[in-house]
Order: sequence, then structure tokens, then C-alpha cells
Amino acid sequence: MGQAIIETRNLTKHYGAFTALDEVSFSLPEGSVTGLLGPNGAGKTTLMKTLLGFLPSTSGSCEVLGKSLSSAPLAVRQRVGFMPENDAYFPDRTGLESIVYAGRLTGMPNEAAFSRAYEVLDYLGMDEVRHRPITGYSVGLKQKIKLGQALVHGPKLCFLDEPLSGLDPKSRDEMMELLRGIGKSGVSMVISSHVLKDVETLCSSLLMLSRGKLLYSGTIADLRHQNAGHYVVRVRGNHDRFIAALQQSGGAAKMQTGTVALELPTGQDVSTIWQAAANSACQIRELRHATDSLEQAFLRLLGEKEVA
Repeated sequence: MGQAIIETRNLTKHYGAFTALDEVSFSLPEGSVTGLLGPNGAGKTTLMKTLLGFLPSTSGSCEVLGKSLSSAPLAVRQRVGFMPENDAYFPDRTGLESIVYAGRLTGMPNEAAFSRAYEVLDYLGMDEVRHRPITGYSVGLKQKIKLGQALVHGPKLCFLDEPLSGLDPKSRDEMMELLRGIGKSGVSMVISSHVLKDVETLCSSLLMLSRGKLLYSGTIADLRHQNAGHYVVRVRGNHDRFIAALQQSGGAAKMQTGTVALELPTGQDVSTIWQAAANSACQIRELRHATDSLEQAFLRLLGEKEVA
């Protein structure tokens, strides 16, 4: 990880009286693969369009690839890739022509755009269909063309909006493998998706939005470990007596696939667990913090912010 590839400070976007982004501040390191999550209406699309320079911010600042979006939006867009959710191709053109045209739009010379387009199509596994009109492509091939258009000019940063949308299982596997390879090559990516499992598989860090506010910016691993007071314990002895001893101390506990899942009241620490084991004549064989799935962590964080 190197310097920040995206950095925002109090980024705000108003549509009249409606606040779509509310003082959003974060920094993404170079080489990161980041999932962009949030419920419908959270501000994900607005954030992505603002980071691409398609929408001017109302206030705050944003730098992409070390350049200010307010002063050099075109220079930024020439150096980033964008794979939109909606179809973005010319139906009367072939796959090759579409990717060449995308390269030319970024300022590539014609010869270089053709050469690079052949390389990209080969990487995507589309060399045999490159001269066919896109109208005859399957959904999976159309998604690959959008990805190729985003990659043709060799960007250091790509924004991908629902890149796995509408794909059958085979096409999903192929796209997942392509995206993993792009991430391993050092290209930074911001991936917006409603499918948490896909984000968990592809990404190492997250941006989470709700009602225009940034709920979380950090690694998936850290978010999954933020369930304070929740533990998993494996004991030798009478589980029922151990659970009863915990409950007498104010804790909540239940059996879960051979272990005890428990939650301690605020203000108590692991000493309560050890004391419950002693009181119930049990031996603790394993004691660790509970780790949420990404879905559990996502819902927990949304719930915490709603209550706050």
C-alpha cells in the first residue's frame, strides 16, 4: 500500500434541499480493492459520480490520483476506468471497435488503441468473438466488453458499478476470476455491489454509506471484529452449568455448534467468563472474540447508527 489514490475531506453534495452526501471524509491507499456498500438511497451512486467528476460537489474537497477534481476533472477521467451498471456500448459495433473507441476517448492514438484493445480482448478470453456485433453477445460477454472499455487505457484506478449483475453462474465465476486478477495486478478498484458475498470475496476494505453519511471506512477484517462483548467459548464439562453461571453474572449465552456463544454486559470483561467456568467446574479450552460475517457486521452497524 502506498499513497492515497482517493482522498475526500467533508465531501458534500446537495440536490436542492436534499443532502445526498453529508461531509464524507475518507482515504483509500494505492493498490486497494474497496467495496462500496449501503442500502438503496444511501448515496453510493452520487459518491461514485462525484469521484468520477461527473457531478460537482457542493462543498468539501476530493483528490483522485493526486489531482483535485474541482480543478482537473477531465485529467482525472482520462486516467481512471469506469464500468457502469447500465449497458454502455454501441450496438452496431463489434467488440473490438467498442474497446478501440473507448481507448480513443481517453486520448490514445489510433494505433495504440487497436493494439491495446487486442491485448484486453485476449485477457478477457474474447479473441474469437471480437469481430462480432455486440447485439449478438450474451449478457456475460456484454459485461466483459464494459470491463474491457474500462481497462483499455491502462488505468491505475477503476470504478465498477455492479459488475456481476445479471450473470449466470458460469459467467459470474469468469468475471470474479478476472476481477481478482485485476486486483492482484496492482490496479486499485472501487466496487459497488448489493451482493455482500461478492464484496467479501473480492475486497479487503469497505466504504459504507447510509443516508449520505459515511458509516465505516476501513478493512473488512476490522469491521467483523467490532462486535464488542461477544465471545465464543469451548469448554470441557457441563455446558448447562457453565451457561447458568454466566447468566447469573448477567451475561447472555447459548449453545452453538459445540461451542458457547455469549455476550457480556457493558463493563464486564473476560474475567467474568473465567469465574463462570470455575463456579461450574468447567475447563475453558478455547476463548476468542466472536467474528461476524460481513452481512451480520453490515446489519449491526446500520442498526447502531439508526439508534444513534
